[in-house]
Amino acid sequence: MSAAATNQSLGRLEIGVSRTPDGDVLTLKGQLDDQATLSELLDQIGTHVIIDLGGIRFINSVGVREWIVFLGALVERGTRVVLRRCSEPMVHQMNMVVEAGAGAQVESFFAPFVCSGCGSEQSVAIQVALIKDQLLARTVPPQPCPDCGDSMRFDDFPNRYLLFLE
Repeated sequence: MSAAATNQSLGRLEIGVSRTPDGDVLTLKGQLDDQATLSELLDQIGTHVIIDLGGIRFINSVGVREWIVFLGALVERGTRVVLRRCSEPMVHQMNMVVEAGAGAQVESFFAPFVCSGCGSEQSVAIQVALIKDQLLARTVPPQPCPDCGDSMRFDDFPNRYLLFLE
């Protein structure tokens, strides 16, 4: 993070804002719920924002509404929005509610994997640009297990889990 980084809280949501040469980086951690009035952040964000969602561990229906209003306001004013490290709860919401990802580019997301060797369950970050054709074909390549080195397989239904990439 740069020297211009600021941190704040909105209820159970921790927010970090930093300025980088690639744009503003907004890092969200915690719960996206009725206490997270994201519209308060609009004045702090420039014309290009990268939103790191890897720390979102819970989002409820009010949080989804707040997120959609926030994202819509950014897109409406012409802000280029990149979503980085979308957590599994955010992916589930983007799959159920189209507006939860509308107008934004997904750079990376977390996906559930299970190891064939040791049974370990991991949430693995997937870089969209590296395997975009496979993802659009609803194929998720195996990943190496960080615990035993064996092969981990995707542990969800690709046709359902990857809908948000359309």
